[in-house]
Amino acid sequence: MNRARPVEALLAAVATLTVALPLTTLFTPTAEWFRPSLLLVALVMLVGMGARLVTTSRVLVVATQAVLLTHGAALLHGQGHLWKDVVPVPDTGAAFGVLLTQAYETVTSYTAPAPANRGTVLAVSLLLGLTAVAVDACAVTFRSPAVAGIPLLTAFLSSATNSGEGLGAWWAVPPALAWLALVGRQGVRAMRSWGTAATRDSRGPFSDPTTVFSTTGRVVGVAALATAVVLPGLVPHLPTTFLADGLGSSANARGGGGGSLRLSTSIDIARDLAEQSTNTVIRYSTTDDSPPPLRVGILDTYRGGSWEADNGFAYVPQDGRLPDPLAGPAVPRKVERFSVSENYVGVPQVALPENATGTPFPDGSWNVDADSQLVQLTRPVSEYSAEYVLLDPEASQFAGTADPSVHQRDLEVDPRADQVVRALLDEITDDGDSNLEIARAIQAHLRSSQYQYSVDLAADTAEGSLPEEPLVRFLETKRGYCVQFATAMIMLARSAGIPARMAVGFLPGVTEDDQRVVRASDAHAWPELNFPQLGWVRFEPTPGDRSGVPPQYTQIPTESSGSTSPSASASSSTSTSAPSAGPSRDLAGDPLDPTTGSAAGAGGVTRFVSDHATSIGIALLVLLSATVVPLGAWLSRRRAHREATGDAERVEAEWQSLLLRLQDIGFVPDDGATPRQASRQLGRSAYLTQDETDALGRVVTTLEQARYARPGSSLDDVGGDARTVWRGAFSRRRRLDRARALLLPEEGRRHWRRAASRLTRLVPRPGRRPDPTDGD
Repeated sequence: MNRARPVEALLAAVATLTVALPLTTLFTPTAEWFRPSLLLVALVMLVGMGARLVTTSRVLVVATQAVLLTHGAALLHGQGHLWKDVVPVPDTGAAFGVLLTQAYETVTSYTAPAPANRGTVLAVSLLLGLTAVAVDACAVTFRSPAVAGIPLLTAFLSSATNSGEGLGAWWAVPPALAWLALVGRQGVRAMRSWGTAATRDSRGPFSDPTTVFSTTGRVVGVAALATAVVLPGLVPHLPTTFLADGLGSSANARGGGGGSLRLSTSIDIARDLAEQSTNTVIRYSTTDDSPPPLRVGILDTYRGGSWEADNGFAYVPQDGRLPDPLAGPAVPRKVERFSVSENYVGVPQVALPENATGTPFPDGSWNVDADSQLVQLTRPVSEYSAEYVLLDPEASQFAGTADPSVHQRDLEVDPRADQVVRALLDEITDDGDSNLEIARAIQAHLRSSQYQYSVDLAADTAEGSLPEEPLVRFLETKRGYCVQFATAMIMLARSAGIPARMAVGFLPGVTEDDQRVVRASDAHAWPELNFPQLGWVRFEPTPGDRSGVPPQYTQIPTESSGSTSPSASASSSTSTSAPSAGPSRDLAGDPLDPTTGSAAGAGGVTRFVSDHATSIGIALLVLLSATVVPLGAWLSRRRAHREATGDAERVEAEWQSLLLRLQDIGFVPDDGATPRQASRQLGRSAYLTQDETDALGRVVTTLEQARYARPGSSLDDVGGDARTVWRGAFSRRRRLDRARALLLPEEGRRHWRRAASRLTRLVPRPGRRPDPTDGD
């Protein structure tokens, strides 16, 4: 029996991956966490197979899987915290602690679907890896597949019960089928170990008697599964529940409420900002004909290509009103009204225009972050109204001394991009420019025709095919999307000494039935720059085909008038009734090439291969691995025929090969049986037809002549008869038995063991004299 048990190990891995299906509703994008999880589960499976071949100690097998799982997770998620980029060190554990803390904060504060940031990706892949170790240990190493149902059920419930709504019954079917296959395989294996004394199946004289039992088991298992799927749909049940505040929260779930969408507060500029859903996020009305974006978050810390929020303590103003704008009454302004009738943004985020004022929320339902002055909700509010101030400052009002309240982090430039950023800043600005002139020059440069709105760069960088720092890569290629445009302007402004940060939220949406509708696909990011007399002021470097016309005060005045710059005037405003997704989308790829407007054509194949290089590589590796042992069997038979010095040795080689191939499908004659006795046993147990029995008789007769006839006698070729016997016996075995016989033939395994043994003998060992037969 093969101690590696590859079929059972594969079924255990499939069962582990299928119990993670509900996670696709919890974390997005799915590919971010599924790929590392797939790699770790595959690692556990392969390590288990190898360890079981090397040792019979079950505890040692499980320990080896756990150790290599940890090392594999470190290689995948701990880059930059490994000694020589290979060996985990204490700093690796500290980094994992930071990421797992981030995962905990995400799970406890986000409604589903939450962002698949580095923390959640690490947590999910580790949990699935540990589940794979537990399932493989129970089902394969300790040969108790029924017990493997416990870790499988635990993992499934951990993900299923955190969904905002009840999941369909089909989510449980794939893992249940994989688990039943494990249990059924172990049962059939145990029954076959009893012998072949069972009566034949009445359906035919040549059927495998175990078939009737395995078929009955399958029917019972599928019927039980069908009952488990159908019956709950007919019985009243309680609302869904959840294990931690956040992911499970929804209006129809016990334990809390919450919205259906929340933007990430940890944004990687090499990834999409949010999902591509067209679901409604906000429905509102306003007195403003061209409303500004709706802000929900502030990100001020940039580390390693990612933006994060570094918030302070929260407070509630004593007067119960939203903080007034910092700009004094001398700054020109107008006041507009904003009223939300439907709100699906997840707590604690809330969508408000910049400089909102008034008392829009009930007492005890909101607070303000002390650092960013960002308004946050403490419980869901479906409807609210507020006024907001639109500033139209004059150029002179952008001057002033530095604001002491601005934090130093708002001036930090990423060291990896500092040189490129400073060089570009020197190119587009002049000595003596004011801060406003510098900011306007940066915005005009990024909105110019030199730059193109595209998600191509983001996809390449996220896949790891571009090793450079993503901001540097964006400034080189001049292709990117809103997060990259905003990041570039923030770093350029900071390099010039202007405090800057990133705001995330939504574009103002489109008009429907006298109201504006904002969808998830309207998610957007823009920079805010700080000026002493004005506070934080919005700029808009993203090209106009996505973002619309920038604020008037951010545009470079022309010589003839104060009209917008050419780049701005060519822009289309988002206040029109055009679809909110726009001709260019911020959060998903465009099927047309941005440079030609035509389909990618043949380049699409190359792009598909590069985007899925890991998956394709794994598939090719699996296919290559599946051919290794069958190739060894073919080489073994070929070598036996080549080295045979006469007909007698060729007949003997055919007989030995036939016995090994029959052994692969479970037909093994008694020890010490003569060829004639072995043929009778094989004929009975394999249920050979008369033609196949006659072919086996001719093989045995020729073999006896080869062994006992005069040397040099001419003998018939028995290769055809041997193949007839093999095909007949092979056709009456179960599909899984046939697959195992084809993929893992004993001849192939013996061939590679002999090859490994020969290589081992070639390695000199201390105190060992050369063996003259080593070269044979």
